[in-house]
Amino acid sequence: MDREVWLEFLCSPERASRHLSAIGRSVIGANSEAIEFAELDAFLERLDDDEDLPLLGALVDLVTGGYEDFLGSAFPQLLDELANENVPREQVVGPGLRGNPIWHRTITNRLCGSLGAGRYISRTAHRSFDLPENRALAWLVADLIDCVDLITRRVRGPAVPRCVERIGSLCRGARGHHWFGDVRPPRAVTSAMINSLRRHRRPQYREAAILVGKRQAFATRDVDAWWYSLLALLAVNWLEPIGDDDLFELFVLALTIDIIEVELGFGLPTEYGLVAPRRRCVAKFEKCGQTVMVYFDQSPVTVMDLQSEYGKVVRLHHGLVGSARRPDVLVVAEDGNGRRVALIEAKRSRDRRYISDGVYKLFGYMFDYRKVNESGKLSGLVLVPEGIGVDGTVQQTGEVSVVGGDRRGDFVTRLGAALGL
Repeated sequence: MDREVWLEFLCSPERASRHLSAIGRSVIGANSEAIEFAELDAFLERLDDDEDLPLLGALVDLVTGGYEDFLGSAFPQLLDELANENVPREQVVGPGLRGNPIWHRTITNRLCGSLGAGRYISRTAHRSFDLPENRALAWLVADLIDCVDLITRRVRGPAVPRCVERIGSLCRGARGHHWFGDVRPPRAVTSAMINSLRRHRRPQYREAAILVGKRQAFATRDVDAWWYSLLALLAVNWLEPIGDDDLFELFVLALTIDIIEVELGFGLPTEYGLVAPRRRCVAKFEKCGQTVMVYFDQSPVTVMDLQSEYGKVVRLHHGLVGSARRPDVLVVAEDGNGRRVALIEAKRSRDRRYISDGVYKLFGYMFDYRKVNESGKLSGLVLVPEGIGVDGTVQQTGEVSVVGGDRRGDFVTRLGAALGL
């Protein structure tokens, strides 16, 4: 199995769960076949975290909306040719006379002693950039900065897409422009502002009008309008991780969810959660008193409130620093008979020695989280791209198995056994 196979599986129109990968460790925009709105609608309604929808909408819109191209090419030229008008302003001038002096006020203030000799109160012309079209631009820049900040807070570090970081940098640079920086962004864009953009003689303003309209759809309080905008974006775009290791991990996650849904008979998840920091489960299944939760890159310490043997050693010693270790995928099944936990490691390698090291790492997890066995059962699986399968002539009695991603039947058997399903 290679990258194309994993992409085909993840991008399949039959799987709305492909959008779970919208927040990868690094992402780029990529097109895939559209899926039905009804299917997307069901996916979005199952997003459990109230912060997931704004995050997903913000990320998809920034990556696919054309903001980076506009800010990097048309906008700098527009700033240097910013629309303006001359506005009269009263001010004290002197010793030379400028503008149109207001003699009666000048004489009165001199008699009162508040204005010195050689000073005049005059009406002078000043260039103002506080125009409706510029206020709309200021709103767009401020809104994009808020959007980038939302993504940065939730995603952090190298996980923030490069195009999102560039949009934030370009917007902050624009706010420092000697003309544009004086234009204060309004709380909301009015129809008069948008009309000023659309009717402007400069094409850059008309281009900005399109972007302002798109951002308005996400800023609106009209839930139906916002929802439709998000559906329209998701229906034709997918965000994929750049690295093959990340891609294989997400393939293993999607494959695990698909097997629970199809072969293990749970049907569609009742809840989804994006692959993003501070999330809960990525997918939740419920059937006949049974609950199955799927987690991605999260520690059993936080998910199940377990005591880690590794953490205990770190706490007992001075000079040691460490955090709870996290398997790639964690599946927790619970019913009246207790809890069963499967730890799944994804190893994108055909090197037998490297895969064996992965098995040894999984044994470390098994010892670290052995407290699970006090109230249930703990099992481990290592998923590799291909070339390894379960020996059918040997009875499988161990708690750890190695399965190739191309051998779905073996994965179904081992995952079902690990979860008691």
